[in-house]
Amino acid sequence: MKAKYITSGVFLCVIISFMFLSVYSLVSKKVDEAQGKIPLEIKIDWESLYPFESEENTGKNAANTIFGFIKAKFDFIKAKLEDYSSSSLLGYYGIVETAKLYEDTVKWNMVNVSEYNAVVKLDDGYLATFVESRDVTMNARETIKLSEFCRSNGIEFFYANFPDKICVYDDKNISGILDFSNQNADRFLKMIGDAGVKYYDFRKFLHDDNMKHRESFYISDLHWKAETGLWAARHILRILHDDYHWDTVPDVLNPDRFDYVVYPEWFLGTQGRKVTLERTRPDDFTLIYPKFNTSVQYKVPSREINTSGDMRVMYDTKRIETKDYYNEVAYRFYNYGDSAITESENNLIRNGKKILIIHDSFSDVTLPFIAIGTQNVYSLDLRYFTGSVISFIKQTKPDAVAVMYYSAILGRESARSPEKQFFDFR
Repeated sequence: MKAKYITSGVFLCVIISFMFLSVYSLVSKKVDEAQGKIPLEIKIDWESLYPFESEENTGKNAANTIFGFIKAKFDFIKAKLEDYSSSSLLGYYGIVETAKLYEDTVKWNMVNVSEYNAVVKLDDGYLATFVESRDVTMNARETIKLSEFCRSNGIEFFYANFPDKICVYDDKNISGILDFSNQNADRFLKMIGDAGVKYYDFRKFLHDDNMKHRESFYISDLHWKAETGLWAARHILRILHDDYHWDTVPDVLNPDRFDYVVYPEWFLGTQGRKVTLERTRPDDFTLIYPKFNTSVQYKVPSREINTSGDMRVMYDTKRIETKDYYNEVAYRFYNYGDSAITESENNLIRNGKKILIIHDSFSDVTLPFIAIGTQNVYSLDLRYFTGSVISFIKQTKPDAVAVMYYSAILGRESARSPEKQFFDFR
């Protein structure tokens, strides 16, 4: 009994000690920002550039009324406090690692799988987050509306369903029992399919191509690997070629046409950072470079990027300069991570074709490869883009629009806002 109390006392003392250092953490963070270690995006009023068509449709950020303004400010402060009390707190990961070690010591290893963003460890060592059964009706309705708008304006439209970490084919003891991401996706795809919306299920592609589902993902992260992103981009080019008669060449993305530079144990994903290295191990991270000539004009307005060169201009090399598990995200090496808008033009292709891709972070490792397979690629991430999607389409005039989301997003509200931004296609 005494040993138990001593262990608990030591654990509490460690937490208190870390808490006293929190003020120093805030100062350190400001210094890092001043030194440019933490890249800051430029604030752009996307709504003024891509306005909504009528006043009643404006206000994607719920800030057009006094109540909306106050609510938006409250949500912003709340998010900042939550962020500061977690990863920004000096010693936060030390606290968590100590807590995990304490749980292992006293054999108190429990997790509430219904908790938001809870992380569980699968039998094969991969980390995962189980998804509850959700209502996907709104998602389907908004997707159908966007498809109908595109069709009425002579624009091709399709939806690409990217897989979650839980396999609908192999994880029979989990899928539909503990995790419902696949069931949510099945209901959603049936709804939009019944309405005549063209969709492609990349869960099936992964299975049909005899790829090992789990090994297509990082162990410590929710995302699929960069190698899988290359595979997915090849399928997107194939879809454009076979079904929409674009003169894309899917074979340009054959795996043997690229060099692979592996950084061993270089990446600790979001799930891994949550449970810390006490519970998982870092992933190898692969940088993929084409062996053939490429030439791209690349723009990221919110980061003031407007440059041209080979495919490397779409890579943020600063993300892999140092091995920093808790403060750096190697995944953002590709496509500079998440941004409201990116635009690429392939200088070696002159077919006049444009595609708009509305996406989540899974596409960060697919967009650069799609960009070297067709002339123009626009992308929107609706967590950051606050203007009108319809206005953006009218101004850029794409030949095709694709929505590419992974299954776990369906039915989920955006983590950054109480609004359902992922499917706000107005």
